[in-house]
Amino acid sequence: MAQFVKKLKLLGLTSYLLLVAYYPILFVILEPNPDAAPYIPMTLFWVPMLFAVRGLIQGNPYTYAWSNFVLMWCYIHGLTSLWTYTGNIGFIIIEVVLLTGAFIGNTYFARFRGRELGLALPKIKEIKEQEKAFFEKRLNDTDV
Repeated sequence: MAQFVKKLKLLGLTSYLLLVAYYPILFVILEPNPDAAPYIPMTLFWVPMLFAVRGLIQGNPYTYAWSNFVLMWCYIHGLTSLWTYTGNIGFIIIEVVLLTGAFIGNTYFARFRGRELGLALPKIKEIKEQEKAFFEKRLNDTDV
């Protein structure tokens, strides 16, 4: 694995695991919502993050890629909170910074590591050429 790819993995994994540790602290201890029980944000934001932890630790590029869908769900919370929250905004800034680090690290690690392993998707041009050759051959076989 290239050194740059290792740094991306470290950025993504570290930020993600820090988020997994930070969310319970944020939702239960630092800024509990007086209008809702703490298990609601924990269920919506923290529990889905747990599904990716094993694959991230193992270094699976596919897990790094799909974990970004979970991060986008958390981004909605973070960016909405930046706009509407009236309490200590520093807690939300920490959340958005960790989300950004995890998103950048996970995205580019999945991309570059997938290329190293040969897991890249084929280009649409190549697929069209293969389909054209297949159907032309099939058409020629039926004409004979």
